[in-house]
Amino acid sequence: MNRYEWSLDALYKGYDDPAFQNDLKQYHDLHDELSALTEEMNTLEECCAVKEVLRLLEKEYDLSGRLHMYTILRQSVDTNDKQTLRYLNIINSRISSYSVYRSQLKDYLAHIKHMDSCIQQDEMLKEYSFLLYTLKDKASHSLCKEEEAMLAKLSQTSTAAFSDMYYHLTANVSVECLGQTMTLTQVKNLCHSTSRDVRKEAFLCEMKAYESIKEPLAFSINNIKRQQLMEARMRGYEDPLDKMLQDSFMKKETLNTMYAAVDKYLPRFHEYLRTKAKLLGYDNGLPWYEIYASLGTCDMSFTIEDCEAYIQQHFRNFSTDLYDMTKQAIDEHWIDYPSHTGKQSGAFCENLAWIKQSRIITNYGNTLSDIITVAHELGHAYHGMLVENERPLNREYCMPLAETASTFNENIMYRALINDADRENKLFLIDTQLSALCQNICDITTRYTFEKSVFEQCEERFMFASDLMQLMLEAEKKCFKDGLDPNWLHPYRWITKVHYYIPDIAFYNFPYTFGALFSSGLYAMYEKEGEAFLPKYRALLKASTTHTVEETAAIAGIDLEDAAFWEASLESITRQMDEFLILAKETAQNQG
Repeated sequence: MNRYEWSLDALYKGYDDPAFQNDLKQYHDLHDELSALTEEMNTLEECCAVKEVLRLLEKEYDLSGRLHMYTILRQSVDTNDKQTLRYLNIINSRISSYSVYRSQLKDYLAHIKHMDSCIQQDEMLKEYSFLLYTLKDKASHSLCKEEEAMLAKLSQTSTAAFSDMYYHLTANVSVECLGQTMTLTQVKNLCHSTSRDVRKEAFLCEMKAYESIKEPLAFSINNIKRQQLMEARMRGYEDPLDKMLQDSFMKKETLNTMYAAVDKYLPRFHEYLRTKAKLLGYDNGLPWYEIYASLGTCDMSFTIEDCEAYIQQHFRNFSTDLYDMTKQAIDEHWIDYPSHTGKQSGAFCENLAWIKQSRIITNYGNTLSDIITVAHELGHAYHGMLVENERPLNREYCMPLAETASTFNENIMYRALINDADRENKLFLIDTQLSALCQNICDITTRYTFEKSVFEQCEERFMFASDLMQLMLEAEKKCFKDGLDPNWLHPYRWITKVHYYIPDIAFYNFPYTFGALFSSGLYAMYEKEGEAFLPKYRALLKASTTHTVEETAAIAGIDLEDAAFWEASLESITRQMDEFLILAKETAQNQG
């Protein structure tokens, strides 16, 4: 086996592995059990029925999870593997065919008459109390079966259709750029070019591409948002934001407190952007096409061995269990490093609680970004390790908390890299981290502000492309102010962000700001408290799948409805900005 590729043998040794074939048969045979229980559950004593339903859902979850994850992992490193595609189709088809049973079983759990007494008398049900009450709450927002069925059918020719139109138009639009006909994706990739002229030309070409598809996409976003608003109200939510907050197990008071703190500290981000603009030679703020520009290059290079050694060194300084898990990941080949034809792009981590491991895919290229990526994904593995002993249906954490451990790991690595760097690399590193934070705070706040405006207006009027462009420019000016050049803003961000076109999810933005600030706040606590912080951190991550966001934070002594935590988090970021400003001033003097 290649030292740099992962091993999946701990799951299955192949498709001809008797264990795989046996699990596949068991999953196929589960149909009779599911069918029988959905018919019998209403005749059983209620508390006994609840336990039987949960046990069967656990069994279905475990079997489908093992089988599906194995094929997904196989596919991610070889998208052309025909055998994998065949098994993936078989498994997906079976998962889909069981959806009606899963829905019926969960609906039964949601309507238990004596839920409190059942939970009080059984340990298993106590463990599932958060899930049971969540199902009950969601059921209170359900419509009658006929209405649910009608909405599901109508969505195919409404929100889902408008979403499909978005994907089709953005995937097929082309534009002349730098003497070539390019797709939108190819043009957008040039925004990361090391050449300023190329970045600017790519931005102008990107604007030209959007010009040709803006009107049909205005129809798309108008109708998706109007239907989301109507459905949210039909289900008894105040609006789509209320629905997203409840789905995220998060209070509106927390959101408002967080954004009040962000508003207070936005001027510091504007100062950072203006300073960066001047270093790049701009006097009127940063043009949008320079939003991804780096300050020079970093000559720090890491082979895979360097990466593993460096990460282990600094994780060991943080905690023994994070180091031990990382060493296990390396020794037992959890990570697939090399890029090659047929391998999926990007990076991800999948937790495999069934074998108490995870698997990580990267496309490693020896750069600074790669070592940060590996550390980030190991954070997901660490989070998974801390919840792997939860009952099977209690292992999913909500969106705002999903990036807590991964972003925390980034903070560990950035601080180590910055401390070890010379002055020039230090400026590059701090700017890289601040740039990412600026995206998660300033840019995401812009997207959140824009979406709120769309929902406020879509009920009263149809917004043409020019209206949407104006709303986006207003949001950018409000959130970025003089940090960006007002003559070079991006009026088409409502097209660039696919999140606006997801049929059944609105406000897929604020969780990113929450995640960035929550992790920064936790890291600030660690810097202040040292080892005393670690038990709270572990307990917080472990609780993240069975508690609300506020309850999870409270385990570490954090009150998310108090501005103090958010301001402490932002204050820790401004200390990085102070360091950046000092280095920027020295660099400007040297350039002068």
